[in-house]
Amino acid sequence: MSIRVKRSTGMMGGTTKVALEVDNQLVKKLKNNEEYTITSDAEQVTMKAKQLIFGSEDRQVERGSTVNIKINNNAVLLYIVSLLAMLFGTMITPVITIIGLIGAVVTVVYSTKRWFKLEVE
Repeated sequence: MSIRVKRSTGMMGGTTKVALEVDNQLVKKLKNNEEYTITSDAEQVTMKAKQLIFGSEDRQVERGSTVNIKINNNAVLLYIVSLLAMLFGTMITPVITIIGLIGAVVTVVYSTKRWFKLEVE
């Protein structure tokens, strides 16, 4: 049996390839809207996606499934809000800049395991 994987991350994740790991081994680096089929004899495999320091949580996937790699909208929203706070905080008050900087650090920590979502169909 096989597992079909499709990357559909859109503009936010489209600049570099996403590394697909199956059972902690690099299998393929996917471009945006690229599909790949994994063949395995096991009933379940553990998958995750990684790009630079960002990644996804480990996900158990059964044979015959279709997996979509997507961007986590919450992580992107947190990233944008943090950047805006850092940029416009200097015009308003330095406190907002500090809040934006803290938000940026929180975003990086949060995104190391949650930048991508693996949706199983």
